[in-house]
Order: sequence, then C-alpha cells, then structure tokens
Amino acid sequence: MSIRRYYYITSGVLTHFLLVLSVVLLAKHFDLTVDQFFYRISEKLGVKSTFIEKRAFTNNFNFPTDYGVNPQLTSGVRILAQVKKLTANELSEADFPLDKLKSYHPCRGKQLLFYVACGVLTKEAKAIEQAKKQILSFKLLLPNAAGHYANGWRLAFAYDALKALTSFSVKEKKIINDNIMLALKHYLILLNGNEASMWHGRTTLTAQMWITLLALDDVGESMMADVVPHFYSMVDALTMTQAWPEGYNYWINSRAFYVVLALSTYLNGTEYDRWHDKIMTLMIKIGHWHIQATRPDLTIEPLGDEGPRIDLKDESRRVIDIIAQVTQKQEFIDYSKAIEKRHGIQSYYTNYRWGWSLFYPVKLDAEKLTADPLPKMDIFGKGYLGQSYIRQNWLDSATFMSFRAGSSFAHHGHYDNGHITLFKGMPLLVNSSTPGEYFGDNRLNYSIRTIAKNSLLIQRKNEKVDIGFTYRNDVADGGQRITMPLGSAITTVNDWHEKKSQSPVLAGGTILLTDNKAEYSYIKADLTKAYNSSWYDDNQKQGKLERVEREVLYLRSQDILLVRDQVYSKDKNQVKVLFHTINKPIVDDEKVLKGNLDNGIMTSQNKRIKINNGNAYLTSEVIADIKDIRIIGGKSYQFYVEVDGDDSVLNGENFEQGLTQIQIAKAAKWRFEINAQRKEKQEIITIHRPSLTHYREKKTQVRALFDGVKSYHFTDIVVIFSEKELNKLQLKHLSETNILVCGLKQEKASACQYIESTYSE
Repeated sequence: MSIRRYYYITSGVLTHFLLVLSVVLLAKHFDLTVDQFFYRISEKLGVKSTFIEKRAFTNNFNFPTDYGVNPQLTSGVRILAQVKKLTANELSEADFPLDKLKSYHPCRGKQLLFYVACGVLTKEAKAIEQAKKQILSFKLLLPNAAGHYANGWRLAFAYDALKALTSFSVKEKKIINDNIMLALKHYLILLNGNEASMWHGRTTLTAQMWITLLALDDVGESMMADVVPHFYSMVDALTMTQAWPEGYNYWINSRAFYVVLALSTYLNGTEYDRWHDKIMTLMIKIGHWHIQATRPDLTIEPLGDEGPRIDLKDESRRVIDIIAQVTQKQEFIDYSKAIEKRHGIQSYYTNYRWGWSLFYPVKLDAEKLTADPLPKMDIFGKGYLGQSYIRQNWLDSATFMSFRAGSSFAHHGHYDNGHITLFKGMPLLVNSSTPGEYFGDNRLNYSIRTIAKNSLLIQRKNEKVDIGFTYRNDVADGGQRITMPLGSAITTVNDWHEKKSQSPVLAGGTILLTDNKAEYSYIKADLTKAYNSSWYDDNQKQGKLERVEREVLYLRSQDILLVRDQVYSKDKNQVKVLFHTINKPIVDDEKVLKGNLDNGIMTSQNKRIKINNGNAYLTSEVIADIKDIRIIGGKSYQFYVEVDGDDSVLNGENFEQGLTQIQIAKAAKWRFEINAQRKEKQEIITIHRPSLTHYREKKTQVRALFDGVKSYHFTDIVVIFSEKELNKLQLKHLSETNILVCGLKQEKASACQYIESTYSE
C-alpha cells in the first residue's frame, strides 16, 4: 500500500471517528441522547428526515402481544374525574369544607396551574383568561438523558381542564396541540431508547408521557400504538413490585404523583377495558403500601436510598388524595386526614397547593365508599420485591415490624434480604443506612450493604466485591452480592426477567411461606440466592453457603417477636446475625477488644441484651451455640466494617466519608453481632420482647423434644418450628395445651397450626 493511499484511509477513518465523537460529546453537553440530538437539529432547521424519524420513533423492545388493542378515549376532561365534575358544575366551592378551603384556596397563586385550579373551582373569568394566556405562551422544557423529566404534563393538565371552561380558536388549538405533540415525541424518543431504567426514570417519563397524550384534541391510532405499550409495561412493572424498590423518598419525590395521576387518567380518560380492573387493584395496593409502611409515629420505615420525605410532609398527601378520590376507600381518606393533622398546611408543599381542591375527595358517592379492614400483616411484591409489614394492632402504642426477602430492581435499592426492624413507641431494631454522597465511601462500603441491616453475614476471607467501576473491591463485609450500586439499565418487565439470572444476577430472597391470623403473623424466606452460594458465586469459588433461611414469627397477645435463622455454610465460615440500635445495647460481662466502652468493640458471652430508646425498651435473647456477642459502636466505630472478611484480627475501617456531621449525628450509633460457633449447620434463634414502660425480664424456656426439634415456652403458648406435621404422641411431654407449630409445608394446610398435646409423665 502506498503512503498516499494509507494517508487518505487513515485520515478518513480518523475524520469519521472525530465526527462521531463530536456528535456524542455535543449530545452529552446538552444532556440529550444521540437520537434526541439529531431530532432536535432537524426540528430547528425545519428539515424532515425519514431516517431520523424512523430511528427516533422505532422502539427497541418486544412488548407482550397480550397488550391487545388500543384503548378508546372518552370525551371531555380526561385527566382527573374531580376536574370533570367541577367543570360540569356537579361540584362547587360550597361542597368543600370552608376552613380547609381558606388554607388551600388556589386563587392566591399566580402560576399557570394556580390559575387553572382557580378557574375550575370558581369559574372566575380573570383566572380563566390568565390561564389561557399562559397556556398559549407556555415555554416547553423537554426531557433529557440526565433525568430532567420536563414540564409537558403541566401544559397537558392545564389544557385538558381549561378547554371545558373556555373556547380556543383553530389557530390557538394548533399552537397548543403542536406544543403538546412536541413534548410527547421527546418523551417517546427517550423511552424508545435504552437510557432510562424501569424502576427509576422510565416510570416517571412514561407516566408524564401518558398524561400528555390524553390532552391532545385528536390522538391518532399510530401515536396511541406507539405510546400505550410503554404505559402498559409500566403498569406491569408496578404490579410486580407493588412498592417502590428505590425507597419511599425516591418514590414520593420523583415518581408517585405522576404515576397515580397517569393511572387516574387511564381510568377517567378511556372506555372500560380489562386494564381498568388491573389499574384499580394496583392503585389500592400502592395506597395500602403507603399506609402499611407508616410506623405508629407517622413516619415511613426506611427502604433503600432514603431521604427526608419519609416524614410524610409536602408530597405524600396529594398522592393519597388522588388515590382516595379514584378508589373511594375510607382508609385513604383517614390516612390523608392523619397526615394533615400532623403537618397542617405543610402536608401540601407551597407550590402544590393549587391542586388541593382538585385532588382532595369531596362529595363521594356514599354507596360506593368502602372501608375494608386493613390486615395486620401485608406483603408487597411477593415473589419479586418481597417487602412485608407486621403490626400488633392499629393503635399508636402498637409494635411494628418490617421484613424483606426479594430480588433487586434498581440501583437505589439496598442489599437487605432478611432485614427486619422493630418499633414500639420509638425505633428499637433499626436500619442504620444513612443517605449520603452517591459515590461516597459510606454509601458504597456500608449503607447499601448487608452490614447496615438487621440480617446475616457469612464471612469468607478475602471475598471480592465488584461494584462496577474503578474502586476498591477489597471491602468484604460478608454480606449479599452487590449487583448494581451505581446505575440500573432495566427497560421492561421482560428485560428484568431475562437479566434476573444473568450476570450481574438480580435474583435474591424468596418468601416461601406466610400465615396471618388474629393471634400471630408468620413468614418463612429463603435468602440463599442473595449471597454467593452454591447456586451462584460471582467470585467463582462455588459459594460460601448451601442455604440460608429466615423465619419470622410475631405473637400478638404476648407481644413477642421470634427470628429463626438456619444457615448451611461451607468450610465452616463465620456466621453473624446483626441487629442495629440507636443507643448502646446493654450486656453483662462485656470486655473491650478495641477502643473503649463508649467508643469501640466489646465482647460478651452473655446471651441477653437490653436496648433502650426514650420510652421504648427491648429485651433480646439469643438461643444458639455462640462464640460471643459483639457490641460495636461509638464515634469511631459507628460504620465499622471488617474489610477482609475475617474478624479474628479486627481488621476493619469506619466508613463515614460522604456524610455530613449532621447526618452522622442522626444515624444509628450501635449494633450487636451474634457470632455463631463455626460449623456446617447453624440455627440461631433470637427472641425480642418490646415494652413501653420497662425491660421485660422473663426468660424463654427451651425443651428438646425429638430429632433436634425443640419447643419454646412463653406465657399461654408453646412454639415449635417444624416442616412436618406433628402428632400428639410426639408432643406427649408437653403439659401445655396451646401449642403452635410453624413452618409446615403441606399444600392444603396453613403454614402454622395449633395442636393439643396428650401430656403424660
């Protein structure tokens, strides 16, 4: 090859490479995908390109064929039923409680949606005229790849409501519909690509796109066919998890309002089809998640990368009000009132108060209004997310628990299979994760990991943890596999199913058995797949365990929580059971291993631990063959992790980097670790007795029955764990008649059964 020819070939390749690189960099600079970038340029230049159009509006997903035909749209106001009633004069100002309306009256605001709500509520001509003016001059912000979800839905909401109150000329309608269509197309371009993740930004984009679509005066079949599969996919995804895998703060700040408004839009804006029942059921379940996740102190129990809005201020009430309006269920109305009682006018954020008169349900149909009793145990996303809540009753003094056993769905979720919390008056056994810097050492090496939860560690020396980018991978806390700490790329439900068993494996725990009666609640979960096990090991070392199971039994009248762990470990690895507390646990005969009594690591052989937090007291018992109990905490050990997976030399670090001093001060300070004896099969039972007045001193009596089966004796009841049904002969040495056997696998029977013994000496 001649030098000249080589020069031209090399120059051509380099030029094309630089051209592609320049396009990518320009797109990144403007926070656009490449497809959005080219489409935006073609829009600006007024040039239509078949290639660009085809690339931008061809989706990359094979949606299920059973999604069926396009829904048929209703006429009139489509987005919200209460807006339809107000514009049709079926409701008026007089139907609202006057004292509340004074606080939330929309005519006080000067922004678009305040004018719209004012016009809808009062029919005031000036407000309607101002709203119309702002709609016609609306400046559209388009969604981009960085996660800005745009404002097209605002224009859509305003136009959908206002066109029932005033007339628009043909020219004005074209201006508005062109603007709405532009927003719609950019939502669609993003969703047709792979950049947005389903249990993250994709859900918000999809919900906003659907709201935007239904405001168009004329929705073509082609556009509907492009949009509706994304919406149905979102509904399927939410039906799977039923709660939000990233945690409540991400849900309520960035997803919830748009999702429930979009679901409402489908129910109000389309003719009845098979999706209506599915969406109504989903809205009820989502609403129940809010209620069940709320502790008796009216605070959400943390899950995932949480933030401040677990306090229910600002954001939660408008979401619940829409759910109450749509479902007409009394429990949501009562929950909304409870939030308002706690936070007053701050239950609606200042900029959202335009919506109170449109969202807050008034003059509901008494014949349709229902008040179903809420269960004392509820599970969300069973078989998928596996988030559970158990409570003693619905009083403020009740004991409350949360438990999770499920798979991974998003990068803001944590590796918390088996995590259980306990609350009575105040938090007692707590989630010690703290919201901090996304790339901070605390988040990556402590807060997202199992070490920060009330779960199990199985320590294998020098276990490597790959978190997906140039970062230390030698922090081996002994917890569960970390699969996507920095970004998820799950586009559809089918995509999740395909990736569940592909590296990085998303499969985690599974709830095997459940039972919920007036006297007790019971859950049994298999946590094996969450760890490096014989099923899958990302270290390619054939796993550090064969199986790990956790059973949770709560006895209501006795107010006792039992947690039973069974671990079948390989190579007799060190098994630890962790429980985190706000204040230092009290244990007798403690000895300092590192630091001092107020800031360090202590050890004790005593199997009885006491915890106090304000007016809340807890006595915990350990029933197991243990090496010792470790008490860890204080300023220098609050986020302590054994980095090499072997605590025999106490080679650990305190990962507080990435947190502010305020965050450190608010975080849980202590934990106690139960170090089991090293052997192939471990059974560790912890028994927790909470109280609002004192430490409960009674001890559990344990008797060996047969073949390793034991009975645990409490006031008025004996508990036995067994997978097989027991007969009276096997229980002949038990004098008590109230015997509860849990863990039964029989298909026709409950997971727990009461059995009477035939006592004989």
